[in-house]
Amino acid sequence: MKKLRSKILIMVLSAATLLFFTTVTSSRSYAEGKPKELVIGYQAIPNPETVVKDLGWHEKALDIPVKWVKHESGRHVNAALSAGKVDIALVGSSPCAAGISQGIPMEVIWIHDVIGDGEALVVKKKSGISQIKDLARKRVAVPFGSTTHYHLMLALKLSNIGPEQLKIINLEPGEMPAAWGKNDIDAAFVWEPTQSKLLENDGEVLLSSRKLAERGFPTADLCVVRKDFAAKYPSVVIQYLKNLDKAVKLYRSKPEEAASAVARQFGISPDKASQQMKGLIFLTGEEQLSGKYMGDMQLHFGLYTTLKDTADFLEKAKEIESSPPLPVFMRAVIPSYVEEIIPKKKGLAGSRSKTE
Repeated sequence: MKKLRSKILIMVLSAATLLFFTTVTSSRSYAEGKPKELVIGYQAIPNPETVVKDLGWHEKALDIPVKWVKHESGRHVNAALSAGKVDIALVGSSPCAAGISQGIPMEVIWIHDVIGDGEALVVKKKSGISQIKDLARKRVAVPFGSTTHYHLMLALKLSNIGPEQLKIINLEPGEMPAAWGKNDIDAAFVWEPTQSKLLENDGEVLLSSRKLAERGFPTADLCVVRKDFAAKYPSVVIQYLKNLDKAVKLYRSKPEEAASAVARQFGISPDKASQQMKGLIFLTGEEQLSGKYMGDMQLHFGLYTTLKDTADFLEKAKEIESSPPLPVFMRAVIPSYVEEIIPKKKGLAGSRSKTE
């Protein structure tokens, strides 16, 4: 009898949740007008957004001024979002989970990339570090609050190493090459293009984010938008995602052209840009809705589950005060904008949409 009651309760809750999201979907109406400008918070990462930036697609398609504001890492992005200084931004999954937990009014609307070998723990070849346990008493640089910080703490935990056993130094990617050259640090967990700079200067990879993802701890670079901006200018958000989807498809069909765009932005050769891009996994809109690699954006298991798991880890590591319940993350992941750029997905029964 108890089992039957439990099943009935689950069915009622599921139906109520589905009705809630369906009602919100049907009631949403797009606002007219355009903002005076679109402010995009970006990071120097060899992904499709860098391609869009180089080719000027947003400026051409939106027909409004576009201001690109560079951030070194996710904690700076969170601060800018919280202060309303950017409209749309790229942030890693770890700082994104932290931002949602801290109540920053943002929505997750796109997966810029799933991180593979594009982020790695690089060590000096003569440092005597051949395994994670060898990091004890060593100086390891990482941008605090970033996806690499999350993966460093995770790697230490999996190897039963307390973070107090080594010296973890908060450095932004741009600061690492100089510290590396002066022998101020023994290792660094960082992304491209800084990762390649360290590897070219007597460095080697000890552990990549791909390895940790294979163990069930994936990370990604996500696209987030301020809630109030999205509510007022949904057509701008949709066009923004159309351009990103177009850039992913350009990379698939003409990888040399996409690599050349990244090369121009980074001031490196197209071959080097192509190599760096291969360390990340880029998903089309269809793949993001279907749940390839990261979990989908629908009502069943999805991206929000990864964000919740990440927040739980951050809470235990005392990086954030508390990890809110799962529904908070479910409400933060909004698939409806991606659905709008894929005609066959429009009006899909049971799909999740905006909740505010």
